[in-house]
Amino acid sequence: MLNIVNLEEIQCVLLRVPGLIHELAERQMSLIDSVKTWLTDGEQILINNRLPVAAEVAALRGVLISAERGVIPPGMAFSARTTARKIKEAAAADVLRKAAEVILQAIAADAARLAEGEKLMRQILAVAQRKGISQVSAPNVYTHSDMLKAIWRAMTEDPDLGGAATRLEGLVGINDALVLLDRMLPTRPGYGS
Repeated sequence: MLNIVNLEEIQCVLLRVPGLIHELAERQMSLIDSVKTWLTDGEQILINNRLPVAAEVAALRGVLISAERGVIPPGMAFSARTTARKIKEAAAADVLRKAAEVILQAIAADAARLAEGEKLMRQILAVAQRKGISQVSAPNVYTHSDMLKAIWRAMTEDPDLGGAATRLEGLVGINDALVLLDRMLPTRPGYGS
């Protein structure tokens, strides 16, 4: 189970794909190195998060390295005369597509779980705000973290919100529940940083 920070780190890697596709469209010479760097960065992040798909991404990087050396990747056919550059560019595009798909599939369940957690937190917070639970007394006494914990504790102890808060904590964990609370809580002057 990925937490929010790790999921967002992986999603940031995926957000670099459009730039790589732009390099491909512009036929930039740096494309192959950029794709290899992207694959290496993605592999390392996946390894750091103990996701076995890192092996698939590494294998795809191997396909790209082979294409650089003139080997036509399996399943790839060319209708016109093949050049080393065409092989490399086609391999880079194919490897990039496959790696992005593999990574997206690997994080899909966690992304859906966290999206559900965000939805649930919005609902909890809407009720908490109506009940005044999202406000803490003596805000100057708390650090920002303490304030979040106090609000969360009040939500979990409230008879109307306790069940939903417990469900959210079971869904995403206490740390991510606090992250969601922090992100969705309206900013108010006077709270610590």
